[in-house]
Order: sequence, then structure tokens, then C-alpha cells
Amino acid sequence: MNKIIATLLIFLCFSFVLNAQINFTANDQVPDYNGTFRLGVNPGYHGSDWSDEDLANLAAGNNSLGVEGVGVQAFRASLPEHFLEQWGYDVEVNDFQHYESVGMDDHVVFVGYPSDDHLDMAFHCSDHQSKLFANLYLDIWDGGANGTPVNDDNYYALYIYQMVTMYQDYVKFWEIWNEPDFDYGGHAYKDPGMDGNWWDNVPEPCDMSIRAPIFEYIRMLRISYEVIKSIDEDAYVAIGGLGYPSFLDAVMRHSDNPNNGQVNTEYPNRGGAYFDVLSYHSYPHIDGSLREWDNASGGFIYFRHSDAAMEGVMQKKTDFNQVLNNYGYNDQLYPAKKWIITESNIPGIAFDDDMGSDEAQRNFIIKTRVACELNDILQYDVYRLARKVSAADADDGFDAMGLYERISDIEPYEQVMTDEGIACLTMTELLVDATFSATATADLNLPDDVGGAAYLNADDSYTFILWAVTETDQSEFAAATYSIPASMDITNLEKREWNFSHTNNVSNVAATGISLTGAPVFLRGMESGVSVSENNSLSQTLDVFPNPTQKHVQLVIKGTAAADLKIEVINIIGNLIEQRAVDYAGVNAVYDFDCSDWATGTYLMEVRSEEGVEVRKIVVE
Repeated sequence: MNKIIATLLIFLCFSFVLNAQINFTANDQVPDYNGTFRLGVNPGYHGSDWSDEDLANLAAGNNSLGVEGVGVQAFRASLPEHFLEQWGYDVEVNDFQHYESVGMDDHVVFVGYPSDDHLDMAFHCSDHQSKLFANLYLDIWDGGANGTPVNDDNYYALYIYQMVTMYQDYVKFWEIWNEPDFDYGGHAYKDPGMDGNWWDNVPEPCDMSIRAPIFEYIRMLRISYEVIKSIDEDAYVAIGGLGYPSFLDAVMRHSDNPNNGQVNTEYPNRGGAYFDVLSYHSYPHIDGSLREWDNASGGFIYFRHSDAAMEGVMQKKTDFNQVLNNYGYNDQLYPAKKWIITESNIPGIAFDDDMGSDEAQRNFIIKTRVACELNDILQYDVYRLARKVSAADADDGFDAMGLYERISDIEPYEQVMTDEGIACLTMTELLVDATFSATATADLNLPDDVGGAAYLNADDSYTFILWAVTETDQSEFAAATYSIPASMDITNLEKREWNFSHTNNVSNVAATGISLTGAPVFLRGMESGVSVSENNSLSQTLDVFPNPTQKHVQLVIKGTAAADLKIEVINIIGNLIEQRAVDYAGVNAVYDFDCSDWATGTYLMEVRSEEGVEVRKIVVE
């Protein structure tokens, strides 16, 4: 009898999987996001000597190899169908497991790009074949006729089903295609009323990178949504890497009906029903956000500095959001969409009239990260991990983007961080245990000439990122004076500059009359008028030495009060390195930690009891 019941249960479960169609869309629900903000990276291609695991080590760091990394917390990766068909659908599983082992998660994966056998043979214009999949309009589901719930002859549906089943534990955001609105025809930027604009007209297939009707892209969104949600309702389907609000508007006003995108019983929803997340790309140095036309002079006025660049990235979100609002995706008629940025940066070198400098680039990454958290953007993926070529060989601004200098012609691991990489590492290190606080940021009451935000640390201290707003074209110079409001009861702060991850320099400043420049600074302090380093939330006093260290470090605890203590060592991206439980008897004690296997870099040692927490920084050289 038990065998019969077990067999029946297996059959029922199998039947459920094979018929796991959903009965909702993004017009009904968008999953809550329970994670934390992720600073990610689009790694790019860097030559055959660099494996995906190598790139992950450069991004996040790897203790076992002694690689410091730049503190990146997520990858924007790709799993194209032609690659998985050639090498097997499990080919990247070990890589994703490695990403997880070095502390990266909640990844973005952009999808698409069929194998030759599954490529649509149609020519929607005379000189370009479609880039999309054949058989998109076959039924998505077949009730398990071929052993899967999807119709195996719908190549795209089968690809999505097999891939998501394999990688669902590692991927948070499934981005549908990369830059489907890449514009070859010069119409995407045009305003309504202009000839050929995409607000009033259906984009021509040959104007878009997909080389196919936009209705087929919406069909891909629909297939993706139905299949992905049947496997994992909490996964996010993202409309992929958009650059133009006019393309979004075209998606929102049409269905996947091949007959001009009309809505009917077979094609009941417009494109907005089939994605949870709007993913966009922003490159302020080329998108027009750093200049405006001046009729008086008959030329452009430029704003080529980091604050204007950061504001340009946020303005693009505003422009996209206006389209969503126009169609009711604002938690009124339909649920609001979530947001991610999967490519953005500015150059480290100026070309022609475009902005670019190492100083502006390092300021930009910090300011944009702050702006993302202020504007409810869940992930910001920096383009790219390493610069494409050396400064002498760079041809345009994209060649001069990266958290490392070029690595394509060097051996792992001889990499050199750029200033942007150093700033990224500093930011990740100092915010590893911190959470953005909208309330505390509002309490700062920042004036117009000061930018920044407040973060609440695990020990209840605050980290404030503050800077003087830059306003001068092609200059990062700015100056402002600011005081922490008296209501926050903070009188002393520890100040760290953008390059703290390499200098380890800390200075003490008063919370009033703080001198700020265009370069963001990190200011840490606690309520009750003492700096973090002077605060003892435990009855015991703590010291660590030698510090910096190479092979071992000792924690010295002094005090008379007995307590059960929990000691944790974490690296800059929050990975637990070592943990101990200590029954402190109320006498002086020394605890030795072997750090000879720890990677070079900075660690936080947290000592906790019922009274509170103490944090000490350890530098391993």
C-alpha cells in the first residue's frame, strides 16, 4: 500500500510540474524584493587566459588565492542559447557555484541569441535576417507530450525552461535580450511628431538590433514570463537593457499579436503584463544629458562633471518611469515595476567633446551608487570589470571604462586597480555591514550644494557619504561646508577618503563645519557625542594587534565583567571568515587568530554580547 501511495504522489507531482501553467501576469503582482542593494559588474570579455572564475575573483576577491578584489557583489552574465546548445545546459553551473563561494549572488542573466538550427530564417527587411528564434508563435505549452511542460518545438520556450530549471538558484533577474532597442535608424531618440519617431510609429524591424518586428520581442517577453514564473514565481523577468523610452512606449501599447500588436482573446495583454523589472543602460557622456542647446550663442552649453553625469542616469529613470505611469504601472491600476541598471559608467579619458577623467570616474561610481539607493534601484552593474585597452591605445570613452587597468595581455593575477576600482573597494568595505536609511538621510536635511546619504551600521553607528555638488564644466572642483544636525546628537566623526581601501588613513573631525569637496567622503559616528573608535558598548575593552598583520592577529579583551561573547571575522563583502564563541570569565584574555590563509585586504572583527557589539578593523598585508 505504501508503495502505491508513493507512486501516486510521484505521479501527481510530475503531472503538476508538466502542467504548471500560471494564471497571473505582472498586471496582477510583482514579487516583493527582500534582498539588499547590490553593486554588480558587467565583466566583458578579456581574453582566453581569464576564466569566469578568474573574473569573479577579481570582482569579489578570493581568500584562498589571496586576491583582494574590488568588492563587487553580483555579476551581469549571459547564457545564450547557442552557447548552451553547444556545450550543454549545465556548462556554467560550476562557475555560478564559484560566484556564490566568493560572496556574489542575486545575479542578472541576459538571455536570447539562438543557435543556427533554431534561428528564424525570415528577412523582415531586404538585407538583414531576423536575430530571433524560429517558431515563437507555436503553442508555449503541450501538457507534457514530450516530457517537459513546454512545447519542445517552440525553441525559445524550451530554451528558457531548460536554462531556468538549471540556474534558478543562482539568478535573481532574467533580462530578456541585451539592448533590443539598439537603434540603427536614428529614430528612437526623436520626439513625438518627428518623422519616423517611435512614439507615434511602430519601430521598423531593421532599425532595431533584433531585426524583427517589435511584436515578436513582446512575444519573447510573454514566453519568458509564463515559463519562468511556472518554475519560480519569485524570480524577476526584466525587459532588457533598454536605452530609449520610446521603445518602452511601443512595447506598452502593443500586444504580442503578429497582426500589428492588436489585443484580442488570443493575445489579451500588452507588453507591460510580461515583465516585473525595468532594466536600463545609461552612458551620460554620449546620451545628451550633459549638454543643452543655447539659442543665444548658437551652440551647446556643457555640464561635464560627475554630479551632472549621476543626475543624467537618474533622469533616464524618470523618463522611463513617466512611460510606465502613463500606462498605469504605479501601484494604482497595476503594480509598479522594480528597477535595475545593468550597464553604466563614464570614461576615464576624455575624447572629442565627451567628458572623461579618472577623478570624475571615481566620483561618479560613488555618487551613482548613493543615487541608486535614494531612487529605489535594486542593482547597479558597472561597465566593465577591466579597461579594454591601455590609455595609449584607447579610441573612445568605452575603452577607458573599468575597475582595473587592461588585463587582456597579462597573466592572472597581475592586475592593477584603477582609481574607480579603489573607490569601489572603499565603498564596499565601509558599507559591508550597513543599510541605507531613508529616515536618517531625510534627517540630514542636506542643502542644495551638498549631496549624500546616511547608512545605518550593524553596531547602530551611522556612515554618512557626503560631497560638495560639482557645477563647473570639465571640473570636479567644488567646496561646501556642512554640519550634522544637532538633533542627531553626533559631535565627533571618523573621516575616510575615496582611497581608504589602499591608504587606511582615518582622521577625526567635528560634526559641525565639515569641509567638503567634489570627492565624496565617508564619515562615521554614533549618537551620544563620541566617535566609533572611542565608544565601548561592551563592559570590556578590546584591542587587536599586530595591525596591520601578515600571519596572525591577537584579540585582547580587558575588563571585570563576565559575559558570553561571540566573535566573528568577516571580509569586506560580508563573508564569514571565522567564528568563535567565548565564555569570558571577567579577567584579561588573549585570543589568537591565524590569518596566514586570509587574502590580503581588510576585515572586520565583531565582538557581540547581550550588551551590544564592538567592531575592530584588521588589515592583512
